[in-house]
Amino acid sequence: MISRTPWMIAFLGVILLAMGCSRPDATPPPQPSPMPLAASDLLLFDFRQAVEANQLGGPTYCEAHNGAKLTCTPSKRFDRALTLSVTGIGGNGYAVWRTDLTGSASNLADFQALRLRVAVTDGALNPHLYLIDADGVRAWVELGKFVHPTEAMQEVMIPLRWFRDGNGRRPDLGRLTEFQIVFEWEEMAGTLHVADIFFDRHVQQTIRVEPVPESVAWPDGFALTPVAGGFTSATTITFGPNGDLWLSQQDGNIWKLVDEDGDGVYDRADLFGSGFELLVGLLWHPSDGTLYASSRGFITALRDEDGDGRADSYTDLVTDLPWGRHHNNGLVWGPDGMIYFGLGSEGDIQEDEPELMATILRMPHLGTNADLEIVARGVRNAYDLAFNARGDLFATENGPDYNDAPDELNHIIPGEHYGYPYAFGDDDGGGKYRTPIWLFEPHASANGIVAYEAEAFPQTYRGNLFVALFGELFGNQRAGHRIDRVILTPKGESYDAKAEPFITGLDRPLDVAVGPDGSLYVMEYVSGAIYRVSWEGGG
Repeated sequence: MISRTPWMIAFLGVILLAMGCSRPDATPPPQPSPMPLAASDLLLFDFRQAVEANQLGGPTYCEAHNGAKLTCTPSKRFDRALTLSVTGIGGNGYAVWRTDLTGSASNLADFQALRLRVAVTDGALNPHLYLIDADGVRAWVELGKFVHPTEAMQEVMIPLRWFRDGNGRRPDLGRLTEFQIVFEWEEMAGTLHVADIFFDRHVQQTIRVEPVPESVAWPDGFALTPVAGGFTSATTITFGPNGDLWLSQQDGNIWKLVDEDGDGVYDRADLFGSGFELLVGLLWHPSDGTLYASSRGFITALRDEDGDGRADSYTDLVTDLPWGRHHNNGLVWGPDGMIYFGLGSEGDIQEDEPELMATILRMPHLGTNADLEIVARGVRNAYDLAFNARGDLFATENGPDYNDAPDELNHIIPGEHYGYPYAFGDDDGGGKYRTPIWLFEPHASANGIVAYEAEAFPQTYRGNLFVALFGELFGNQRAGHRIDRVILTPKGESYDAKAEPFITGLDRPLDVAVGPDGSLYVMEYVSGAIYRVSWEGGG
C-alpha cells in the first residue's frame, strides 16, 4: 500500500541534496542559460556585477563564526554565479552569506516563490535559506529538499509558503529585512555556486509529455494518449467546475494544467497553492470557488479572492487530525452535500488507536473539527472514495504491509464495521464485521477510485468502478501496477463485484478521474504522467 508518510518519500526518491566529489578533469561544464524573468518578477542579486553590488537595496555580507571559514567570490566555473566555499561547519561553527532587503525587495506579499540556480562541485553541503522579517521571525527551508544530486547548475523553485521558523510561523512577506544562505547544524565542507536569485510573482512551468511506455497495454476500441507529465510524486488529479484539470504533489504543490493550443495535450502548469505537508487530496466546490486540500492532519479551504489564478486565502477548517503510519486521504462529495474522506490507521495492525483513526468521516461544506461525523469504522486505510449514480459509497482499502492479507474494495454502509484490526478479507468475525465486495491480491495497493457514470464509453461501462493499483512495496511477488475495471451487480442492500485488468504495465498508477469529455484520466505517481483513455471503437 502507499502509506502517506515521510519514509515513503525517501523510498521513492523524492529529491534530496546529495553532494558528490569534484570530477578529476578541469573541463568546465556547459554554461546554462540564465533563467528567464517575467516583467513582474523581482531580481534580488545580479552576479554579473561585483560580489558586493546588490541589485536591490542594501549591502551583502560574507561571514564565518566559531572556527568556520567562508569565502565569497565570483564563480570561475559558471557564468554570472557566486561561489561560496566553506569549511569548518559543525558544532558551534557556522557561516552566512546574507543580503539586506530594502525598498521593493522587502515586500514580497504578491510573490509566490523564490527561484535560483545552484550547483555543488565538491564536498558535502546542505545549507539553509532564510527569510527574516521586521519582527525577527527567522523562517527557513532546507535547500537539500529541493535539489537533485548533480554538479551541474540546476533551477530550484521554492514556494514562499514553505519558509517557516521552528514554531511553524511564516514570515511577514510584506516586511522582510534579510535573505540568508546559512551553513549550520551539521558537519559540512564544500563549494556551492549560486546564480539568478529572484522572486517569482506567478510560477509557471512547461509540461513535459513522454510517449506511452511499450509495457502499457489497454483494451481494443480505446485510445490511450499521454496528456501531461513530469510532476514527480503526483498524488491526485481532479477536474474543477470549469472543466480545468488540477493536480497535487506529495511535496505540497497544487497546479492548474493549461492546454494553450487546444489540442487536448497540456502545455503549461500554473502554481495555484503550496506549503502543505503530504498533500494527498483535492476537491472543488461545484459553484462557490472553494478548493479543499487534504494534507497530513488538515483539511484546508483555498480561494482565489482577486482572480489572478492563484490562492490568496488559506483557511484551515479541520486541524490536528491524528496521524501515524497513515493520515487523512482523498475527498469526495456525497449526495447529501457532505464531504467524505478516509482517515487511516496509526499503525500497520494496531489496537487502541485514536477514536477517529481507521474510519470513514464526513463534514459539511466549510465544516470544522466539531462537525466531523464517523460514517464507518474498521477501515485500515481508505485511500480514496467514490459515490455511484445510485448514491452508494465505495472505498479502496490498503491491506497490512507485514502480512499477506488482501487489499479490499468495500461498499461503505453507514454504521458498519469493516473488521480492522481484527479481521481481514472474507473473515466476518462471526458476523460482527461487513466483508469486502471484492479482494485484490495482497500488496496490490488499491488507491484511487472513480465511478464511471459518463456516456462516452459503451453502455456496458456505465456504473463500473475504475481502481488504480499502485503496486507492491512489501512482499515477494509483483502485484498491481495496473488499472482494474470493477463490474458491479446489485444484490440486496449491496453488490456482487467482479474485477478485471483494464490497463496493465503501468509504473505506479495512483489516481483516476473522469473528465468532462467522458474520458478516463489516469495518473502515475513517480513519473507524474497523466494519460487520457478515450473510446474510439464506434457506437
